[in-house]
Amino acid sequence: MSEEPTKSTAQREAELAAREAALAAREAELAREQVELEAQRTAVQDEKRSFLNNGDPNFKNPKEKIYDHFPLTVHQLDILIAVLFGLIALFLFLGVNHIPFFGLFGG
Repeated sequence: MSEEPTKSTAQREAELAAREAALAAREAELAREQVELEAQRTAVQDEKRSFLNNGDPNFKNPKEKIYDHFPLTVHQLDILIAVLFGLIALFLFLGVNHIPFFGLFGG
């Protein structure tokens, strides 16, 4: 029967201290990398430019400009736009197939 050699308490404590030191060094390295990553992320956000705004701080999305002209919520305006697109599609379908619109109502 082979028994594992027992380590003395001093050896175990020395190993634990070495592991703790390595862990603390790794945590410090990760914290430094995290700070660098956050700095890069804020720098990218500051320079962020989209296709339309070209870095203009007063840029407003054209869709938001439409919403500002009507006293409706975004959801209500989205429903209205969907209904209008549906009507356009209906009339295009009826026109392409030469179906009279008022003929649908028996007239």
